[in-house]
Amino acid sequence: MLATPLVRGSDLDRVLVIVNEEVITQSDLDQRFVQQVSDLRAMGESVPEEFSLRRQLLHELVLDQVLLQHARDRKIIVAESDVGNALARMAKRNRLSLSAFRKEVERRGVSFRHYREDLRNQLTIRQLIQSEVTRRIEVSDEEIDQFLATESGFENLSEPALDLSHILISVPEQASAAERGARESVAYEVLDEVRSRPNFGEVAKQFSDGPNAAAGGHLGLRPLSKLPNLLVNAAAELAPGEISSIVESASGFHIVRLNARAERGEQLVQQYRVRHILQVPNAVVGVSQVRARLDHIRDRILAGGDFSELARLHSEDLATRASGGDLGWIGEGDAAPEFENAFKELSQGQVSVPTETRYGVHLIEVTDERLHEVGVQRLRARARDKIRKRKTEESYQAWLDNIAGEAYIQYRDSQLRPD
Repeated sequence: MLATPLVRGSDLDRVLVIVNEEVITQSDLDQRFVQQVSDLRAMGESVPEEFSLRRQLLHELVLDQVLLQHARDRKIIVAESDVGNALARMAKRNRLSLSAFRKEVERRGVSFRHYREDLRNQLTIRQLIQSEVTRRIEVSDEEIDQFLATESGFENLSEPALDLSHILISVPEQASAAERGARESVAYEVLDEVRSRPNFGEVAKQFSDGPNAAAGGHLGLRPLSKLPNLLVNAAAELAPGEISSIVESASGFHIVRLNARAERGEQLVQQYRVRHILQVPNAVVGVSQVRARLDHIRDRILAGGDFSELARLHSEDLATRASGGDLGWIGEGDAAPEFENAFKELSQGQVSVPTETRYGVHLIEVTDERLHEVGVQRLRARARDKIRKRKTEESYQAWLDNIAGEAYIQYRDSQLRPD
């Protein structure tokens, strides 16, 4: 997505499209194509015919360039620190160090320099859209009532969904029959492993080539329409907790675990059973001393000490101390952001490092997770999100058509022009 000066593009690379005074080159398109194909194969989806896909991706690059130029005109600049923080969050979400995350990107055939620059561009575009479109969208209670009163609105809102975990044993595109057979043998060995071990996620981290491997292969709760047909079909006859047999595709061999199924009309949210030990800094005992105390308590827990007993002895949260620090079931938005970010990064039974919030400093442990059905309030919240999304998409498209219509766009090859 890099914007290349016109003279440099004409000297070093074939120019495909001129967008005002900047260009999109063949190498820009090649880079986007490699990344898109890698993403599709990792999810077990078929890759469209190459020329059609390249034409579609080139159109996306043109629109991105129009948006980036518009952002520049509006003086929207993403700081280097914001890009670095976004990369760090992505690495942390995948439970990888930044260097390991970089290696994973490059393993998929994508230049990390281009990946970083693409991320900067997407953050810039996001800020632009937030400023020009999203912040102006409002949804009234009357609109929510009307949406829920219509059958089409309710049907759209209550689409069945699946919570899946996935392992991919990939096969190179040009693999011989013998190589494909060897990878199939590996897939069956991994299938035996997940059926004999209780933790699917640990096996996925160890063996999967899929994009969610670092997160234990967990894809989260998604509507059927947002999942590849291959995965939907693999889970069709499974009960929650069951694992599919081997499913073959052009990209390799897949193993699917059904974690939960939300039927039409059910509204499920991810919840975590959490307990903590809280200590509060004061004028006498500073934050560094509190952290040192909690580090010592954490060492005792890791050495076999009982979390509940230590919470009864040391926690300053009077509401939960008697119950061993148990906070009960917590969902998204139910806790301070720093606390929520910390417990979402934990595996069950893992104890956090000392984590500071406005309430003090905590040791946190997740003891269980579940998908829980919620009631009318969540239904209205999801309806509000649906309406906001529709109104945003409509406003965005009209706004984008307007600024694209004002741009000078020249395709050097008429066959690459979108229909």
